[in-house]
Amino acid sequence: MNRLRNAFTLIELLVVIAIIAILAAILFPVFAQAKVAAKNAASLANLKQNTLGIILYSGDYDDIFPKRGTMNGNGSSWATGACNDSQWGCPSWDKLIYTYTKNYGIMESGLDRAAKVPSPLGDIKRSYRAANNVIRGVGGNSTWGPAEFPVRSISQTAVPMPANSIMLTEQRNGAVVDPPWWIWSSFYENWVWWTGSANTLAYEDSSTPVGNAQKYYSGIDFTSNAGKAGFAYVDGHVKTAPRGYIFPGYERKTDYAAAVNPTLRGVCLDYEDFTTGTPRECLLPQN
Repeated sequence: MNRLRNAFTLIELLVVIAIIAILAAILFPVFAQAKVAAKNAASLANLKQNTLGIILYSGDYDDIFPKRGTMNGNGSSWATGACNDSQWGCPSWDKLIYTYTKNYGIMESGLDRAAKVPSPLGDIKRSYRAANNVIRGVGGNSTWGPAEFPVRSISQTAVPMPANSIMLTEQRNGAVVDPPWWIWSSFYENWVWWTGSANTLAYEDSSTPVGNAQKYYSGIDFTSNAGKAGFAYVDGHVKTAPRGYIFPGYERKTDYAAAVNPTLRGVCLDYEDFTTGTPRECLLPQN
């Protein structure tokens, strides 16, 4: 007696495999986009928390923003006490607001492709930078002058249009490109060098050809978030903007000393730190 077997034919199997392949081709990009969207939402949430930390700090200091950092000029800042172990070396804005945030993990974006560095808090990264013309000043004794350069911090009330003025940018941390001469050197000292943002250009827009390492501090990384990056504003709100977006009210130039360039794919956030005279700066949006 012949027994009937329930089985797929070769053609049926091939059809099923083809259908699965088509579905995978359709769904995988959707899953990838969903993953990027989730990382972007988490990054904006962290950006928001850092913004609130700065606002809380300012509230305790007569509405004055923290200075961007204290420079270690060949060890002289350590000798004068401007940098010390109790404040994790040379202070920067992210270390100053830690008293309020109590969580350095919020400094990290899942979209940041930079490596982590060792610190007293474990291996960390800082995925956000302060706009130089809002969070001003890299003070401390330095090799460029005989005395400490003045830091002219500004208050929240001095910003003409808080809702239009960028305070933080989502940007790679350049300290990782400097080879550490001791285990915490990046976090203790190099961290201050790359704590601010001079403009909203992408690293591909740099006027100077750069290698892969230099890309970490030559501009904003838009590629890991589908051509967008996060920005925080003085009034506390955060949002993303695409590469090349021209923020209203800002000058289109690369830094405070550059000429205005109407073809530039970004705006200027820079401020002249190392001067004892009247500093030059990129203007904030005006009423």
